[in-house]
Amino acid sequence: MYVRELNQHEILPALHLIWEVFAEDVACCYTPEGVAEFQQFIKYENINRMYQSGELAIFGAFDAGELVGTISVKRAGHICLFFVRCSCQGKGVGRRLFQAVVNHCIQRLRVSRITVNAAPNAVPKYIHMGMRQTDEEQVVNGMRYIPMEMYVSLPPVRQIQSHNRMLFIILGITAAVIFLVFVVFGGIMAVIWGVLRPSAESENWEHYQEEWWDDEFFDDDYTSLPQESKESEKIGLDSISAYIAEDLSYEIEEDSYIFYDDKKQNMWIDFDIEYPALTGLDSEAADKVNQTLKDCALETVDKMYENPSEEMKEKVLKAGYPMLVSYVEYKICFASEDFLSVAFEDNSCQGNEEEYYQNLRTVNINLKDGRVYQLPELIDVDDDSFIEFWLECMRSDEEGGRISQEYFSELSEEEVKRTFKGDSLGGVYVVNFFLDREGLNIGYDLNYEKGDMHDIGYTWLVTSFEEGEIADYILLPELWEWMGESGI
Repeated sequence: MYVRELNQHEILPALHLIWEVFAEDVACCYTPEGVAEFQQFIKYENINRMYQSGELAIFGAFDAGELVGTISVKRAGHICLFFVRCSCQGKGVGRRLFQAVVNHCIQRLRVSRITVNAAPNAVPKYIHMGMRQTDEEQVVNGMRYIPMEMYVSLPPVRQIQSHNRMLFIILGITAAVIFLVFVVFGGIMAVIWGVLRPSAESENWEHYQEEWWDDEFFDDDYTSLPQESKESEKIGLDSISAYIAEDLSYEIEEDSYIFYDDKKQNMWIDFDIEYPALTGLDSEAADKVNQTLKDCALETVDKMYENPSEEMKEKVLKAGYPMLVSYVEYKICFASEDFLSVAFEDNSCQGNEEEYYQNLRTVNINLKDGRVYQLPELIDVDDDSFIEFWLECMRSDEEGGRISQEYFSELSEEEVKRTFKGDSLGGVYVVNFFLDREGLNIGYDLNYEKGDMHDIGYTWLVTSFEEGEIADYILLPELWEWMGESGI
C-alpha cells in the first residue's frame, strides 16, 4: 500500500469513493440540510476549481493499484474530505494518509499550523495524532464539529546536485509525525471541509441517495477529461531512479510487521514496518536473502524493543512518557537476476519524544549466495584520489553553478576513509551505498547532534557515479556486469 498526490484525471474516481463511503456510513447521521451541504461541496466543478488553482491538494492511498482512501488539504493547512473505503478501515490507511498531509504541509506548503474540523467521536484519534482542541463544539448548517489544530516546525528546504546526478534529501519531518498511530475506526473517519456528522436523525435518506446518483456530478462527460498530470517534486526514496530487470525468475512481493500496543496507557508503542520478500528465487540462499531484508527493516525495532540495551531500558524508565515508534518504507533500487539493492527509510522515536530520528539503511546482496556487500569490497576506499573525487562530487552543484565547500569540511580524508570502512565516528556518518539506474550511489546517513555547527541540513545525502567515473577504483568486476544490465 502506498500514498501519493492525485493527478487531475483521478479526482473523479476519488469523489466517487467519497460519495460511496459517505452514503454508506455517514449520510444517515446527517440532517437533510447537512446532506445537501456536503453534496454541494463535493461537486466536481467545485473540487476541480480548487485543485486547478492550487488551493486544494488531494492525496490517495492505493492497495494493489486500487484507490482505497483519500484526504485533501487546503493551502492554509486545513484538512478536509478524509475518507477510507469501509473494507480497508482499521488497516493503517487513515494514518498513512494523515502522515502524507503532515509531510505536505511541512515540505511544500511551509505552514506551521495544521487545522481540522473533527467529528466529535474522532477527537480522541486526532489527539493521538498530535492535535489539540481549540474551541467548543460548533454547529453549522446542521453539521457538528470540533475545531482542532497542530503546530509543526518547518525544516530547512535544500536540494543540490552533485556533478551530473541528483543528491537525495529527505526533508525534515517534524516530531509531530511520531504521534501518528495505527488508526482503528469503528466507523468511517470523516473530515469534511469544516463540517462533520450531526446527531440529528436523517429523514427520507433514500430520496437523497436516489437524487444524488442522478445528479450531473456523475455525468459521463467528466470521464473524458484529458489525462493531465500534476507532478510533485520528488524527494527521498521517490527520487531514486530505480531499475528492475525484466523477466526475472523470481517475484518481489511486500511483507510487513505491524504492531500497536493499545493496552499500555503510560507508554506509546507503534511499529509499521514494510520490507520486500522474494518468492520463486532459484537459490539455496533464498531464506538467507529474505531474512537479511527483514532484519534490516526491523533494525530499530530490534534495538529498542526486541533486544534493548541497558542504555535503552534506562532511557525508557527515565522518560515521562516513553515512546517506541518506528515507521519504515523501502524502495527496490536495483534488481537483476543475481543482485539486489534496497533502500529503507526509517522514522523512529527511540525512548521519548526528544529521541526522534530519520534514517536511511541500505542492503546490497548477492541473490545466489546471500552475501551482503560492504563498500570496501566494491570500491578501493584506501585510494586517496577516490576520496578526493568523492568529496569534490559531494560539494559540487552544477545546476546552480555553486561549490559548497563547507560540506564535510570537518572531516579529514583519513576520517572519510574510516567511515567508508564502517566507523561512523560516533554514529554521525553512517555510510550507505546502492545501485540504481543512474549508477553507484555513495553517501551518508547523517546524524549530527542538535546544534552542531557542521549540520548541513540533510537527513541523508548521496552522489552517483557512472562507469567511466570510477572504473579505476572498482574492486568487484561483477559490479559492471550488474550495472551493464541496466544499460548504464
